[in-house]
Amino acid sequence: MGVDRPRTTLVCEIPDCAPTFQGDRTERTWDSRAARLMWEAWNIAAGGLEAWQAPFRGNHPRVGVMWGGFDLSATRHSTRPTEPPPGRPAFQRNAQLSAYVSVGFAFGDASAPQAGMYAYIWPAPDGLEGRSWGVEGAAWHPDAGLVLLPWDRLGETADPHRSIVAFGDAVYQAAVDLAGWPADSVGPRVDGWYMSRTPPERVRAAAEKAHRH
Repeated sequence: MGVDRPRTTLVCEIPDCAPTFQGDRTERTWDSRAARLMWEAWNIAAGGLEAWQAPFRGNHPRVGVMWGGFDLSATRHSTRPTEPPPGRPAFQRNAQLSAYVSVGFAFGDASAPQAGMYAYIWPAPDGLEGRSWGVEGAAWHPDAGLVLLPWDRLGETADPHRSIVAFGDAVYQAAVDLAGWPADSVGPRVDGWYMSRTPPERVRAAAEKAHRH
């Protein structure tokens, strides 16, 4: 199929699984509906995260897939150095050498089974309690150190794509207000060929017209 074979056959971060792919002999049934729902969630989340990330003028890698739970992550990096907490794994210490703001999507796991958007600021500033996070249902969870927006609450909004952008913008504004991040690092947002001041219904109407022709 033209796909390079993996460099290792170790199975990582999948609970109760064999240590290698060769050792995994458990029979499983393909669930096409579940796969379709996962694809749709990825599609919505990736589009919103890419739109949120686009106007940032600083270092911001592309939206990426995290290998553990197949969650998506969009991160804005600062050049301000920080001190990672001791005792963390090497990959976490490397990630925490400078300040960053991260917004993402996760399917959840056994300890936190609810799918949805998450966000956090590193290092976490004081004063995150009681803030508005741009979308109804989003809230700060101090025990987890995360701002969480459940997927079902996102689905209740008129435009989930724009709600993800609003969620990310609110998190970045918290970083500006509480952690000294620069407000002028975010430029004007552009929706395709249209500036953000164009009403979204005009953008959709133009796209539908182009599709028909």
